[in-house]
Amino acid sequence: MDYKVLYRKYRPQSFDELYGQSHIKELLLTSVINEKLSHAYLFTGPRGTGKTSTAKLFAKTINCEANKNGIPCNKCAACINYNESPDIIEIDAASNNGVDEIRELRENVKVLPTFSKYKVYIVDEVHMLSTSAWNAFLKTLEEPPYHVIFILATTEIQKVPITVLSRCQRFDFQSIKSETIEENLQKITKSEKIDITKEAIREISKLADGGMRDALSILDQLSKLNAKIDIETISKMFGTITTADIDELLKRLNEGKISEYIGLLDEFHQNGIDSTILLNRLLNALLAEAISFKITSRSKYQNIENIELLIVELEKCYNRANPYILIKAILLKYYKKEEIREITEISEKIPKDLEFKAEPKSAIISREIIDPIEEPVNTSDDFIQKLTNVRVNNSYVQANINLKKEFINVWQDFIKLLTKENELKYLSLIKDANVEVVSPTNIILSTEFYSNSILFNSHVGEIEEKLEKELKQIKKLICLDSETWKQEKESYMKNRKNKEYQLLPEPDAIELNEVIDSAEDLFGNELIEVK
Repeated sequence: MDYKVLYRKYRPQSFDELYGQSHIKELLLTSVINEKLSHAYLFTGPRGTGKTSTAKLFAKTINCEANKNGIPCNKCAACINYNESPDIIEIDAASNNGVDEIRELRENVKVLPTFSKYKVYIVDEVHMLSTSAWNAFLKTLEEPPYHVIFILATTEIQKVPITVLSRCQRFDFQSIKSETIEENLQKITKSEKIDITKEAIREISKLADGGMRDALSILDQLSKLNAKIDIETISKMFGTITTADIDELLKRLNEGKISEYIGLLDEFHQNGIDSTILLNRLLNALLAEAISFKITSRSKYQNIENIELLIVELEKCYNRANPYILIKAILLKYYKKEEIREITEISEKIPKDLEFKAEPKSAIISREIIDPIEEPVNTSDDFIQKLTNVRVNNSYVQANINLKKEFINVWQDFIKLLTKENELKYLSLIKDANVEVVSPTNIILSTEFYSNSILFNSHVGEIEEKLEKELKQIKKLICLDSETWKQEKESYMKNRKNKEYQLLPEPDAIELNEVIDSAEDLFGNELIEVK
């Protein structure tokens, strides 16, 4: 087979072709020039950043018979044959991770190089070695024969024993900048005569996430289409999302087009756009806007409140069970709906003959004082808030640490039971909830995210019925997000000596279907899924 994939075809043949690791190149070349070589090196960093390529180039350089200032001559036998040299041995620790393989290696290192100065062992994915293999390897790694150099490579440095780290010179490879990847891709597409737009090259460099090999693999796959490669092509094949898509998403939210904003997020989900990619683009767009606001005091998202806090909350969505749900809920939380609705209603109330342009907000506020307008009440939200206040209060009445210890066991049994019965609807709502306060009748639970508490409380009646049916526990539950719980706890600790907590009657029962429907309208039916 004559065809060679692009990342192999364009593997660096010299240190000049090594992208993005100039600090490592300089240190290695200096050690060659000064003839101060170590017996063991450890290369660590993200995938596709040049660890193995650097190891092979270093092996080629130290074995070159006529290198000049650390630059191999590319004419001697060691240079010409370095890819097939019997003195440069590559070992995949993922498939050769046992003690028997290491014992064999210990015997082989005693053999002198065939025709080179040094015998170089490049051990890739070294973190995959077993504990017994590491123990068998330590002595050889510490004192190898004078003609042997080890280069260990790993993407997971935290799994490498400290006893190994102390025996190696460590080099940390960095993710390659998007601009550097883009520059290399432009050269390669021109050389390979691949028809591709500049925007598509930029998108590939972002998708590669700092890895040159990943970028070349993506380009290689796209080049098989035998058609012009553009943004749309990449989006269809890799489920990516453009800057324009993110701008449209935030624009809809900022303008209060909530159903359209939810619809666009659902469209992303249905099109298979990975939540990690969505979060990366969303966070970058919001961060750029936050920086711009700090500099200019102007923002195109004037109705999205406190962008800095929004960024922090969205970052917590990584690696969550249902990230799309949390993204929807968190963005809604930071949309200043009440203020916009207030201004809209006031403007509708003003007689046409009194309207004027560019009325300052202060004038609107003063007009409201003169002519107060009653805002419509959101019945479902109002009910949940009243219910929360009452149940938090009632939980403190006769709260008992022993009752809490007992109920924690009950709650864990409840989660295990739902898991066993595959009750995904309820499991998704309770699995991250922690027991905080327990009284004979009421319980306060906490969950990390505000959106989780909304979903829990909108289905609290169903959860209570399930708990009673399965474990005969008749309790009134309420769930708070971690920040609200912290505030409630501080308030209780401050007031418990001066305030006597008494049971309060719960708000009049209303049909919670309205609450549930409201939540599902916002978050979609996928809120009952567990992935």
